[in-house]
Amino acid sequence: MTVDSSPSDIDQLHPAHNPWRGKLVHWKDRSTWFEPLGEWLQPYFRKGAFARLGRMGEQDLCWDDSDWLDIILAPRLKIEIDTAIEWLADALDAATLRAFHGCRVADAGVFLRNGIRLNDPTWLEAEVRRIVAEEDDLAWLRPAIEQEIARFDARERDTGRLYVCADDQPQLDRIGHYMLYGSEWVTALLGFSAHSTLRRRGVPTMVELDLPFRLATPGTRREFARKLLQEWVRVLANSPTFVPKLDFTVILRTDVPAHMIVGHYHPEALKDPFRQYVTYKTQTRTCPACA
Repeated sequence: MTVDSSPSDIDQLHPAHNPWRGKLVHWKDRSTWFEPLGEWLQPYFRKGAFARLGRMGEQDLCWDDSDWLDIILAPRLKIEIDTAIEWLADALDAATLRAFHGCRVADAGVFLRNGIRLNDPTWLEAEVRRIVAEEDDLAWLRPAIEQEIARFDARERDTGRLYVCADDQPQLDRIGHYMLYGSEWVTALLGFSAHSTLRRRGVPTMVELDLPFRLATPGTRREFARKLLQEWVRVLANSPTFVPKLDFTVILRTDVPAHMIVGHYHPEALKDPFRQYVTYKTQTRTCPACA
């Protein structure tokens, strides 16, 4: 789409004040972002376009259809959609994202004390040795465990990385293996024969954290800005009651310190992607940190 503003006009529209500074953005809680995003967008609407957008009525579009931006929003803005996304991503640098990390631990208090650490193969090797030594069901692995560790070809695949999500819903619905079996690294090394043993250890746990968005890459913030803008237009037009499941991952290259951890919970049930999404009920839904 072509806009009728000159480059100098566009430069003048770029905000000097950032309304997102200090704001928490929680995907499932629209009250944290819907009104602030509308306020942020106001200066970029063509005359009368904001009011007309609010009166257009329900649109027959899927929630993740790009037409929400390209067809519905773009003609009503003074700036290009890509410019709006870029500026919003820059502004979100000052915001905080409510994020989630699915795992399996005996006590979520470990995160309250130590935070969440980057993937470290040396630590994970030690964890594999400990599990095999402690679990009689895996006694058959003990003579060969060092050989299995030595030939594990995915040892370094996630070294120095940490994955968190902007929405816990997909983890509960489609990628429950992190909470059913624990570390993907450990699960991959021990194999399917260890699944039942791993399900007996620890408690499925969803850790909640407030992540400064500046820790995400600019590209990640741009991708999230697009999702947020798209959902804002849909909510304004359709007034939906459901919150879509956002499959959105933030890859971190730094540990998450303990002070960013804001809570945790133990899900009632999880679907196993390794077994055609069969549902497993959680037998124990408490841990020492729950008290």
